[in-house]
Amino acid sequence: MPAVVFTADARIALQDRPRPTLRPDQVLVEVDLCGICGSDLHASQLPQVYRGDCILGHESTGRIAAVGAEVADWAIGQRVAVNPNGNVDGTCVYCRSGRPNFCRQATLETALGLQADGALAPLMAAFPGHLRQIPDELGTVEAAWVEPTATALRAVELAGDIAGRTVLVTGGGPIGQLACRLAHLRSPAQILLMEPAAQRAEFATDSHAVPIAAEDNGGLAVDVVLECSGSAAATSTALKLLAPAGILVVVGAGPDPGLDSATILLKEITVRGSYIYTDEFDRAIDLLATQQIAVADLTTVVSPLADALTAFDALRAGQIMKALIAPGTQPQRPSHTQKGMRIRVIQLLP
Repeated sequence: MPAVVFTADARIALQDRPRPTLRPDQVLVEVDLCGICGSDLHASQLPQVYRGDCILGHESTGRIAAVGAEVADWAIGQRVAVNPNGNVDGTCVYCRSGRPNFCRQATLETALGLQADGALAPLMAAFPGHLRQIPDELGTVEAAWVEPTATALRAVELAGDIAGRTVLVTGGGPIGQLACRLAHLRSPAQILLMEPAAQRAEFATDSHAVPIAAEDNGGLAVDVVLECSGSAAATSTALKLLAPAGILVVVGAGPDPGLDSATILLKEITVRGSYIYTDEFDRAIDLLATQQIAVADLTTVVSPLADALTAFDALRAGQIMKALIAPGTQPQRPSHTQKGMRIRVIQLLP
């Protein structure tokens, strides 16, 4: 079967791979849609989590195509959102203390699309812990956004009570836009978005944010920063804009952290890392299914698997906001979307 692979020599390539074999303790998922994550673009720079010779794709939704003999409570045809980090062992110190996002088995050994073959292929093998049943009212496009929504939701929650406070989001990619929309649900005084790319900054209004430029910040002070870009320059600017006792939540990662220890010390800034999610994945399903957060307008490309590398190039060039890949042999524009929602700019690549 065709698949997008992070190769052993750290390239991203379209290859022919064997169909996954159904183990007794696994299910096979027929993938409907899979998003390309920003971290996929930089897999070669993240050897801590990306294993070579692995099919990419960790933001996916699909239907169960086969069920192993030892698997209970799942049936062929059920629609699922796939939690790529869901195969927790349940016994490690982190699982037992309510922090499964640090479970080594789940996040560093069997994470789908990172160390185990993922969803940028027509079929994917998964353990039951990876699966979350989704309600009928959750559209296929929205279901492909559950994983990034969960990531942004954790970051917003780690910021604490933001009601009546000024929140700055740095980085206007998918996670940054989601962070703005999720923060809006918590009644901040104002949300600001700092994003240098004009195409992405245009989404600020729909994300309930006011776009600002890094150089246009004279006299500005913010209470909370959600750093979603991984840019050292953005982090440095964020520290300058934070008021004393402010909170910086780091969601994006880059080779240079841009953290000035003197500024952190003199302002008593609290810096918090935000690593994937715990129960936020399940709550993201509810937020999307009940239309408390919109994502269809952020979906700019739905591409067949054969053109996935073109979508990777467009994302690297900053030409599009979000690409979803339809790995089926005859991909169609997804029609299962929530009532009353629309996709602003969908194009099939070509």
